[in-house]
Amino acid sequence: MIAVTMWLACSVTMSGCGKGKERAALATKLEQRIQAASATGGDFLLTEVTDFDWDTFHIFTPYVGAEEVRKWLGIDWSSARDVPEMECLLVFVKGGEVVMDLDFSRTKGDFSSIRKSRFTREEARFTAPKDGKALTHASDSP
Repeated sequence: MIAVTMWLACSVTMSGCGKGKERAALATKLEQRIQAASATGGDFLLTEVTDFDWDTFHIFTPYVGAEEVRKWLGIDWSSARDVPEMECLLVFVKGGEVVMDLDFSRTKGDFSSIRKSRFTREEARFTAPKDGKALTHASDSP
């Protein structure tokens, strides 16, 4: 029984570490892609930086509370959390389940001024202006 308990504890710990590495890798790819698009004032597709399957992408801006996150997603997501001032919470959903979430610093790419907050894979195209200002949804760009 002790061996099984220790195995389960290690498995849970390792899966958490794996998810942390996946989040770090996604954050790095996203930051690099935003920087590259910003150099030209161009667009980028979110699918260019994700190596996992997802149906919808959600942006939660600063000061949104955990309960509002759950309500908006329409699922009882136990990892929902309040969004701090200098971050946006980016959530990827597949088949009604969160498959990836990322606390993304607004200094690396500011999604907070985007008017829409839910995107399909096809709609998740964003513009990173040369002036370094907030990102926009590509369809909202002038």
